Amino acid sequence: MVSLVRVLIVLVFVLVLWTTLGSVSTSTAYHSATFSLSPGSITRVSVSSSGTQANNHSYSPAISTDGRYVAFESTATNLVGGSNNGRSHIYVHDRQTGQTTRVSVDSDGIQANQNSNWASVSADGRYVVFESDATNLVGSDTNGKEDIFVHDRQTSQTTRISVASDGTQGNDDSVRPSISGDGRYVAFYSEANNLVLGDTNGHSDVFVHDRQTEQTTRVSVSSAGVQGNNESFVPRISANGRYVAFESYASNLVSGDGNASQDVFVHDRELGLTTLVSMTNLGASGDNRSISPSINADGRYVAFLSTATNLVSNDTNSYDDIFVHDRGSQTTRVSVASDGAQGNGQSWSPSISGDGRYVTFRSSAANLVSADTNAKFDIFVHDRQTNQTTRISIASNGAQGDDDSSGPAISTDGRYVAFYSQATNLVGGDTNGKYDIFVYDRDGEPRRIYLPLILR
Repeated sequence: MVSLVRVLIVLVFVLVLWTTLGSVSTSTAYHSATFSLSPGSITRVSVSSSGTQANNHSYSPAISTDGRYVAFESTATNLVGGSNNGRSHIYVHDRQTGQTTRVSVDSDGIQANQNSNWASVSADGRYVVFESDATNLVGSDTNGKEDIFVHDRQTSQTTRISVASDGTQGNDDSVRPSISGDGRYVAFYSEANNLVLGDTNGHSDVFVHDRQTEQTTRVSVSSAGVQGNNESFVPRISANGRYVAFESYASNLVSGDGNASQDVFVHDRELGLTTLVSMTNLGASGDNRSISPSINADGRYVAFLSTATNLVSNDTNSYDDIFVHDRGSQTTRVSVASDGAQGNGQSWSPSISGDGRYVTFRSSAANLVSADTNAKFDIFVHDRQTNQTTRISIASNGAQGDDDSSGPAISTDGRYVAFYSQATNLVGGDTNGKYDIFVYDRDGEPRRIYLPLILR
C-alpha cells in the first residue's frame, strides 16, 4: 500500500509539472532526478518445484529473454523427483509456475550418466544447450568425449550437435556452448579435428552448428579463411546468429596482432570477416590479455574482461577491468563507479543486455557503490546510458551479501540478472550452506527521469 502511495505521489508530481510547464517550448532545458519507487527484489531459483532448497551446489545460470526461465547446473539430488545419480545436471526453473525440471536427459527422459555443465538457453526458453560427457543422451555416442547437446523442452527431444556436417561424432572434447535467440545456431569450441575439412592446426577451434541445415563450420579463422595458429576458446553468439565473439591466442586472425596474448575477436558469419575487438580507440591491440566476451543481440557491442592498461586512458588501477567495444565506434571501461572512478579490485565475468545498454559483472572492488563493506565479490550492473553503477547481489531490503557472488547473466531487456552466490542472507530460509542461483529483478531500482526547467 505504501509503495502504491509513493508511486501515485510521483505520478501526480510529474503530471503537475507537465501541466504547468506544458506550454514551454524551445526555451526548455531538462534536469535529471532520481526516484526510487520501490527496492529491487531477489528470489532463489535453485529450488525444487515445492520450494525445497538444494542439498548441494548450483552454478552457472543462463536466463531467457523475459527472465521467466533460468537454466543452471547443480549437483543437488533433491531438485526433481525420481532417481538421481549424484552427477552434475542441467535444470530449468520456470519463475512463473515455480516448476523445476531436469533437461540433461535423453529423449525418453533418462538422466545423463555423467556430468553435464555450462547451459545456454534460447530467447523463449524452449531450447537448452549444454556440454556433457554422458554416453546415454543419444544413440551411438561412442567417442568417450565431452559433447554438446540441445534439449528441446517442447518436444522433449535431445540431439547432439558437436558433430561434422555428415553426422560424424567429434574425436575430442567439445565444450562451452552458446545458442542463438531462435535456437537454430550453436557456437562451441572443440579440440576435435574432424568436424570440418582441413583442420590441421592442432589447436582448439570455435565452431558453429546450424541445427536446421545440420552444417558445422569453423569461425575461428581469418577473413581469408586461414585457420588460427593457436588456441581459440569461449564463444558467444549474437541473438541473430550472425556474429560470434571469442577469445584466442592466435596471432594470424587479423593483421598487426603482435601482443602475444589472448585477444577477443568477432567473426561475421555472413560476410566471413574476422575483426579484433580488444583494441584501443586508435586500433592498437591491448597490451595484455583480453578474455570472456559477451555480445549483444545484433552484434554491435562486445563486453569483455581485460588486464590491458592501454584500452582507455587513465587505466592505472592494475586490476582486471570490464570493457565494452562498440564495433561502430570506440572502447569504454564500464567497471567504474557512477562518478567514473576506476574499481579498486578485480572485475570479471561480463554479461551484456540485448541492446548493449546494461553490463553486469562480478567485482571485488569496494568503491563502485557506497557502503560496500562486505569485502566480498559482488554483482554489479552498469548503465551505459546514464553511467550509473548499482550493486544487485543484495537482499530485497538492501542488505549486502555475506559471501561471494559470481556468474551473472542478464536478460535481454536488462531487467533481470541471474547469478550464483554462497551468501546466506539474500533470501529468507537460506540454510543449506551451498552456492545457490538467484534472480534479481531490477524493476523498482532507482530510475533517472528528466524534468523540464524553464531557462531564464
